[in-house]
This record gives sequence, C-alpha cells and structure tokens, in this order.
Amino acid sequence: MITLLMAVLVNALLMSLALVVGVGIRARSGLQAWQFMLLGQAAGFTLLIAATLVLPRLLATLGVTALSASASAMVLTACRFLSLPVPRRWLVVVPLLLGVAHFAVLPDQVLATGVANLTIGAQVLWGSWLLLRGAGGVRWRWLCGVAAAANGVMTLARAVLVLGWPAVYPNFITPHPLNLTSLLLLNASLVLGTMGFLLAHRDAAEQALVRLASLDTLTGLLNRREWMGRAGRALGSGAGTADPGAVLLMLDLDHFKRVNDEHGHPVGDEVLRLTGETLRAVLRASDLVGRYGGEEFCVLLRQCEPAAFERLDARLHEALAGRCREVLGFDVNFSAGAVRVQAGETLAAAIARADDQLYRAKHAGRDRTCCADGVL
Repeated sequence: MITLLMAVLVNALLMSLALVVGVGIRARSGLQAWQFMLLGQAAGFTLLIAATLVLPRLLATLGVTALSASASAMVLTACRFLSLPVPRRWLVVVPLLLGVAHFAVLPDQVLATGVANLTIGAQVLWGSWLLLRGAGGVRWRWLCGVAAAANGVMTLARAVLVLGWPAVYPNFITPHPLNLTSLLLLNASLVLGTMGFLLAHRDAAEQALVRLASLDTLTGLLNRREWMGRAGRALGSGAGTADPGAVLLMLDLDHFKRVNDEHGHPVGDEVLRLTGETLRAVLRASDLVGRYGGEEFCVLLRQCEPAAFERLDARLHEALAGRCREVLGFDVNFSAGAVRVQAGETLAAAIARADDQLYRAKHAGRDRTCCADGVL
C-alpha cells in the first residue's frame, strides 16, 4: 500500500510539473486550479504517510485537510473552465472545518476516517456534478466528470465500510481490496482529469483564436471580413433570396475627426467602444452588426418591417447620444443610410446603395437616417 501511495504522490507531482513546462500556468486559470489540486493530492498523501511514523494526530489532520483542499481545487477548476460563479466561501470553509473536526475526533480512528472520507467524497461528487450537468457532447467534460464520479463513489464507499464494518477496514494503509481499487482509480482519475482539462484548455485557446479572427478588438463587434461573410450567407450567398424582409443599414459617426482632435485619440477609441456597446444593447440577437472600417458600422436587420425600423432608428440615435453624454460628457451622433435588400441583389450592390443614402444623410445636415424606397 505504501508503494501504491507513493506512486500516486509521484504521479501527481510529475503531472503538475508537466503542466508548468508544457503549457505554462496563467494566474487564475482553470489549469492553475488543477495544478493546486495535484499539489494538494501530493501534499495530503505525503502527510498521511508521515503520520504513520511520527506525530500521527497532527500530520494526519494536516493530510486530510490538504486532501479536502485538493477536492476544493477540483471544484474550482470546473467552475473556471465552465465560467460558473466560484463558491469561494465553501471552497475554503469545508477543508478548514474538516481539519478541525478530524483533529477533535481523531482518538476515535473509525469516526475520524469516516467523516474525512464522507466529506472529501461529497466534494469530489460536487465537482463531478458540475462537469456532467448539461455536458452534451463536450468530450472533456465527460472525461473529467466520469473520472471524478468514479473517484468520489469509491471515497464514499470507503466511508460506508469504515463506519459500518470497521473490523473489515482498519485503516487506509491496510492492503484491503477497497483501498487498492480506490488508489488505482484515483491514479487513473488524476491522469484522465489532467488529459480532460488539457483538452478544455486547448478548446478555449481555439475559441480565443476564432474570436480574434472574427471580432474587432476595440468594439467587440464582428470585423468587416466576418460580417461580410455572415451577411452574404444570410442573404443566400449573395442572391438576396434568403431574407426578403432584410434591411441593410450603414452608419457613420458624425464629426469623429473633431472628437479625436479636441479630446484625443483615447477618447475617440472610447466613443467607438461605446458605439459597439450601444449597437449590441439596442439590436436584436438575430441582427448582424459589424465595424465596417474607421468610424463606420454596418447592420443587417432581419425581417424588419417599416414601423419597426423607424422605432429602432430613433432608439439608436437616442441611446448613443445618451450613453456618450453619460460616460464622456458630450453627445455623439451618427448619420446613416438604409436600403431594403431586393430579390436577386448581391450584398455588394446593397452596400453601395446604402452608402449612397449615407452620403445623402451627411449632406443633408448629419444626425439623421436617409432611407431608400421600401424601408419605411
């Protein structure tokens, strides 16, 4: 048993080191939390092994606390990768309470071992539940969740056995079949969990690259290339037949050069950011909005009836001016041109017509939207 415990300890340390060398550990990342989990396992088993030789009450309590903290780190890992709220109070309080309880009841070896295994098993199953709930077809969630579930079930089984039949299960270093199975499963779950969370890290990195390739970093809107591609597909690959009720809106911020000249480029960047924020807040989820270039933005409004467009246009003008006034202390307005996409019309042709209407709005005094026939 001591040999198997040492194997778990060494395995946890080596995987922790491999994470640092292989991918690095960014502060407050899911992999950083998983590394704490691995180190907690190594520290816990080191202390439990040492407790068989010296200071049994103190070292055993510290070992159990470390293993509980390791289980909390596993829950934290799941929360970070799943972007869930982190229950920080429970993650800290449970290991501390377990340590106090274990130290208090340790003269009763059966009760101390049972309480420790019940608590740690429940923590591990909590993490497993977070991972498996709504996992769908996400491979890494199933890999990590099932591995954690198996480990949690074995830990609870050990608690039931020691509390119900203590003569059959005297202590954790006895070569009992449940001990052997539990440590083998723990070793496997550490490996599978590390593999699963590395897959999660890779998926997150790929998604970040996709966002960088498709989004404008300043406004958070689609960049021109991505917007053109999505708008073209929405209009039937340029045939203009997929959405006969679509309206194309091109808008340009008024006197944007004056904002940069009078207030500085950082304020100009903030105006662009606030414009993106306003467009996302006012438009529907089904509408496509992107930054076309500079201070010009493009919007494809799906199934937009004349009355709905009129209300939307008024809200956009009011919302942008109000948001900039609130944050920057001055109003920002825009001029816009709108056309209803015709059957058989290409996206490029619709953009050219919307630009003509935008030109009309600029020369008519700005702070207005000019519409081609059929929009209103």
